[in-house]
Amino acid sequence: MTDRHETDRRGIAGRRSALLYLFGSLLQGLGLILIQPFAIRLLSELQWGLVATSIVLIQVVVVLLSAGLPLAITQLWFDSDDGRNRSLAMYGFLAIACLVVGCVLAAGAGILGADGAGIPWTIVLAMVIIGLLGTVLGAQAVLRAQDRPVAFVVLSVCSSVVANLAGLGAILVAGRTALVYIVAYGAAVVVSVVVALVLVRPRMPWKVPGMTRASMRIAGPLLPHTGALMLLTQGAVLLLAQVSGASVAGQYGAVLIFALGPLTILNALNNSWSTRIMSAETGELQARIRSVAGEAALSALVVGLLASSAANVGAHVLTTDPGLLVQVAQILPVVSVGYALFLIAGNVLYVVHRTRLMAFVTPAVLLLTSLLAVLPATAPALALLAAVHAAGFTVLGASYLVVVRRYTSAEAWPASIFLFCVAAHVLFAGALWFAPVTLLWGAVELAVVLGAIGVAALLWLLRKGPGTTAEQAAEGDTTPTTKAVGD
Repeated sequence: MTDRHETDRRGIAGRRSALLYLFGSLLQGLGLILIQPFAIRLLSELQWGLVATSIVLIQVVVVLLSAGLPLAITQLWFDSDDGRNRSLAMYGFLAIACLVVGCVLAAGAGILGADGAGIPWTIVLAMVIIGLLGTVLGAQAVLRAQDRPVAFVVLSVCSSVVANLAGLGAILVAGRTALVYIVAYGAAVVVSVVVALVLVRPRMPWKVPGMTRASMRIAGPLLPHTGALMLLTQGAVLLLAQVSGASVAGQYGAVLIFALGPLTILNALNNSWSTRIMSAETGELQARIRSVAGEAALSALVVGLLASSAANVGAHVLTTDPGLLVQVAQILPVVSVGYALFLIAGNVLYVVHRTRLMAFVTPAVLLLTSLLAVLPATAPALALLAAVHAAGFTVLGASYLVVVRRYTSAEAWPASIFLFCVAAHVLFAGALWFAPVTLLWGAVELAVVLGAIGVAALLWLLRKGPGTTAEQAAEGDTTPTTKAVGD
């Protein structure tokens, strides 16, 4: 493991940054929730289906194409061996690679569509947009390392909320078709790319010796990891569609937000957690891991409890059969604690340069989870399938903990805190099974949990007092030495 920069050292990505990343994530979710109902009603069922398919395709393929490079870019920034220059070169590689692959995919889709394969132009444009978004991902990776959360959030909102808002405006003015929506969406993404290049200028990878090869060496093993992670997250819907039909898959998909929502929030918080771990000096890494891991476990428990307590209300609002799906929605948030442990352990694997192991660990967990999911998916027993879904992420986190402890001290990992948080969430979800499935009772559940979390937070703040801990002083209270690093 290489040492970190000894100069220009500052406390980065503290709790202020975490709150900003969280705010950006919530803003994205709220923006999409407010935009989507209007678009659904303005477009026909077919046209909205094309829009929804294109946007989901963009979201999924961008994650696969990035192949873990954004976190590698962030980690490289703190390397003492010309890390910043190499990080910018890897950013350039990611931007160019995504653009080339996106254009090739667009050309292939266009040729197939011309041959009568039925591929719509919205899919072709989605491929081009995928290529453009590589630049946004790379810029965000550098912004995360520089502790510039405001700029990071601006790019996130521009490339998602503003893009969907542009699509909505276009179908109001120019025509109610999916093609009009996606063209306007793509135009907003182009603006996001321009903003990204203004905020962070990449370096061409061939101008930094060895960076093209290094980028490919990192991206290759991470590709099966990212693919397996996407299937762990959303593969249950695909499995149900194959073995039990589209209607059953649609029922499960209607409440999948209760798994995706907590994961999205934890990913936003990980922008802070990853940078705090990756910026640690060698001598302080163990203490930093323990501090961040404990924070991640408790954050995941809070997010998961909130999601489970909101499941009763959410199932009544989002589905037409809450009696069938409330229990499914209450179980799915149990994914949160295991996912938080995976995020922290994964960050450490980047620091110790053992990311190749991710190519084996995540697919192995996916294989095990898939085998266990076949029977409940075939039945179908959706509550049992949700339990397997949640258990898969718990196994994922535990597996990464076992792997990463080979390269770090056991004292760096508060494993008992994660175990306690998982047990507490499982018991809470089990207790909710005995509650009435009514909208009023669901509101009571949510209010009680919100109140309990609020009281706990208040007691913690009173106990903490006005002073700051040593780690807070090290992480968030120093003054930036250069204007290029902060917002």
